[in-house]
Amino acid sequence: MNLAEYALNNRALVKFLIAVLVVGGIFSFVSMSKLEDPEIKVKQALVVTVYPGASAHKVELEVTDVLEKEIRAMGDIASVESKSMADLSIITVELESTVPPAELEQKWDILRRRVTNAASQLPDGCVTPVVKDDFGDVYGMFYAMTTDGIADEEMVEYANLVKRELQDIPGVRRVDIYGDRKPCINIDIIQDKMANLGVHPAEILATLNNQNKTVYSGYFKTGKSRLRIGVDDSYESIRDIENLLIQGHENDQLRLRDVASVTRGYQDPSRNEMRYDTVRALGISISMEKGGNIVTLGEKVDARLEQLKSSRIPVGIDFQKVFFQPDRVREAIGTFMINLVESVLVVILVVFHILRKKGVIGHRRKGRHSGRHGAVAERIQPVKEWGAESENEDYVNPDTASTQDSESVQETSSEGSDA
Repeated sequence: MNLAEYALNNRALVKFLIAVLVVGGIFSFVSMSKLEDPEIKVKQALVVTVYPGASAHKVELEVTDVLEKEIRAMGDIASVESKSMADLSIITVELESTVPPAELEQKWDILRRRVTNAASQLPDGCVTPVVKDDFGDVYGMFYAMTTDGIADEEMVEYANLVKRELQDIPGVRRVDIYGDRKPCINIDIIQDKMANLGVHPAEILATLNNQNKTVYSGYFKTGKSRLRIGVDDSYESIRDIENLLIQGHENDQLRLRDVASVTRGYQDPSRNEMRYDTVRALGISISMEKGGNIVTLGEKVDARLEQLKSSRIPVGIDFQKVFFQPDRVREAIGTFMINLVESVLVVILVVFHILRKKGVIGHRRKGRHSGRHGAVAERIQPVKEWGAESENEDYVNPDTASTQDSESVQETSSEGSDA
């Protein structure tokens, strides 16, 4: 007995196995992770440090070398490459290929701690180093936040609001904002007034750096109590900057507004600016946690954005889909399901054709039909014979006639033998 005959003889077992496979397949399909691009574990990280106003040589000596010494003391390091430029230091750290992917987060945490320890040795004016190790993150959704007549500062505030709301959605790993121009205070020096009043530009720069600080002044004891004293000399408005005292000729006390104009603006040229269809825009990128469903997450994100637009975001701000992976994954799944159904139908037809050609299916059906028709014929035949004899007495039954003929033949043969 081959497998096909065994399956036909045990149809209940076959149906049960098919039901188990179907239910298990549906459960696996629903619970499996759905993402167009797989998550990649990259064993590289960047340490970026900004040192405004420093030359490339100064950046290398005071920033890059200090950080490299601390990073090289870390274990499982394959290579450390650095690039020192004017105002910027970039250090590329690569781990050994033998480091398991599950331990990458722990290694990057150690790298951050070492960079933080080395930051205390960096010179004044150097920005805190930033460690970037999220190169394997897949941003499945990217929106362009456009506006009509809303100022950039207000637009950035609403973008940060959207970021906080989206990060609260289960399954969202990270939300980043791109294209926000950095605000700054522009001080335009009036050279004629500076020359007449005897003020050097270096004096203005030194005054600005010395004033915008918070200084710890110690404690003040009063009885059994001790009060902490701090002096906060940071700028709170443009007027505070305009009223800064500058030393002039013959110890003249001048204000900064006497030799320069102070205005609020943005960094120009902008290093990070985005436009969508020639319209000023901000980019909002969203990455998904490992093992999630990008299609379901996309529906949640769209629902949250619609809720924000109807309640907390003013009219004029809209969200355009630049890249929306849920739609692509949904289309890919639909195409896969169509191909799967077609393949299953083709397999069923081929198997049915093979079984019928071998006679496993067709022979059984033919036997059942022939037996049924044979029984019907046996039931009908006596009725026809009885009816014919009643209507015509000369009717000769074929079976009886053949018996009589055989008897007459026997009698003839017996008479011949007697003779």
